[in-house]
Amino acid sequence: MKEHVKDLGENIFWYIFNVKEWSIFIKRLVSLIVAGLLLLVLWLFPASLFVAPFYSITTGDLKPVKIYEKEGFTTINSVKHGLEDLLNQGLVTNFVGVRTWIDNKYFEPVGQIEMYRIAMNALENHLARNRGTGGANEHLVQARADIYSDYEQPIFTSYTTRLNDTVDNLDKYLLELDQDSNKDMSKKRAVFIVNSDNLAEVLERIKQQLQTNLVGDTNLLTEDDKFYKIRGNLIATYNFMVAIDKDFKNKMIDKTAYNENFLPIMESLEKAINHNPIVVLEFMGHVSKIEKEANVIAQKLLELRDKLKNG
Repeated sequence: MKEHVKDLGENIFWYIFNVKEWSIFIKRLVSLIVAGLLLLVLWLFPASLFVAPFYSITTGDLKPVKIYEKEGFTTINSVKHGLEDLLNQGLVTNFVGVRTWIDNKYFEPVGQIEMYRIAMNALENHLARNRGTGGANEHLVQARADIYSDYEQPIFTSYTTRLNDTVDNLDKYLLELDQDSNKDMSKKRAVFIVNSDNLAEVLERIKQQLQTNLVGDTNLLTEDDKFYKIRGNLIATYNFMVAIDKDFKNKMIDKTAYNENFLPIMESLEKAINHNPIVVLEFMGHVSKIEKEANVIAQKLLELRDKLKNG
């Protein structure tokens, strides 16, 4: 038995320190690294050049927003379903190669994500903060952290995974909101607060984000980037505003802001989103037109915000 153990130990020792075995290992490792680098280079060019068009098609149609009877559920689900639609369409925010060649599909989802981030921030800090306990719902806190992760990292993070985590945490929040609906406010884990001041804060944040993308010069190579990012902003804003219509309509009516301010915004959003040329060309006025319409929408959001705060 001792001899057997001794022989085994010697074999292991000589195997570990065997120069020939290490030479074989290093050759195989180098071969795998070279093969990996070669595949990456071939993916960047030319493979992704042929794949990119299939991931770069945008649609002019707006999907209907699902309406829920329970208070707050339409607003929350408008964010959840919007993210699910992005994931189902094939999210390409960190799809290196595709966005290098044809990036329409890249910038439009990025524009939507920017607005869904605003919506998540609004949920955590305004619409769903339990003033009775002084804190935000833990699932919304995590959902906001997930959606605010860096979607430009190509390797070390999967933004698709982070968005799926955001959706999962929104589901958990919705479950608690439903379960705690009849509890005393101080005992609720999840709430949804419908008042004019909270909505005004949300509209201010949406306006600011939209105006952020309106500034800055473009050139021949970046004008389509700006167009699609603004269009993505408007699509997500439209989905969120349809939900706002369901949950905050009475509040807006009380402030005489519904027919005079809110409905014109929705008409302007639909009109702007309908612009979806096959090729974006500024000499045909594509970028200038959507910029102008988005700026009008931003001003109308400001007017609605003021009406809700002071009307």
